[in-house]
Amino acid sequence: MLMIAECSSQVRRWATEILAHDPAVKRTQYMPGVGHHMWNGLDGNDDRAAAVVTSFLQDKPAPLPNRPTRDEIAAFLRGHK
Repeated sequence: MLMIAECSSQVRRWATEILAHDPAVKRTQYMPGVGHHMWNGLDGNDDRAAAVVTSFLQDKPAPLPNRPTRDEIAAFLRGHK
């Protein structure tokens, strides 16, 4: 699983590069409203991040949409400049 926080476009490019080239990534969770630190205690971010990780570890459906997918990378990067 790859978790992408809503932070700088540089970090999004690195994360989507991993998604594009690593077939082991089966789930991507974009965390809108979360900055550079996923676990920061702000606005319920810890709870949202924990829910994403827990669902993955328990092989349950993700609490967020699986996005971006590999096919959505270009549009995802264009939409977050």
